[in-house]
Amino acid sequence: MIRAAAWILLAVLSCAAEAAGPVYRCGREYSQTPCPDGRVVEATDSRTAAQRAEARRVAAQERKLAAQMERDRRAQAAAQKPALAGNIGARPAPAASAPAKSKKKHAKSKPASGADFTAVEPKKK
Repeated sequence: MIRAAAWILLAVLSCAAEAAGPVYRCGREYSQTPCPDGRVVEATDSRTAAQRAEARRVAAQERKLAAQMERDRRAQAAAQKPALAGNIGARPAPAASAPAKSKKKHAKSKPASGADFTAVEPKKK
């Protein structure tokens, strides 16, 4: 119902626009009032009723296709699993029978809260 009313309103407005009078080109602007050095521009729709109907049919078909493509894209995006983080250049895990290496814990100094981080080169042994 609303679409039908919108189409009727659009048709009435387009007819009113055609009956509005000549269109003038004034430099880079278009106006319905004459201007100095302006020239009249042909602004009527030269298409036949059949051509206008075909253009409306094609536009409606393209809107329907666009809506279908959006639904397909959303369904495909919902079906995809998010990518998991991977290891880049990681060493393989040690075998279960190999003894685990002990790791030495280094004392880390924590910067005061709100202080900027400063990189320091480690001392050579």
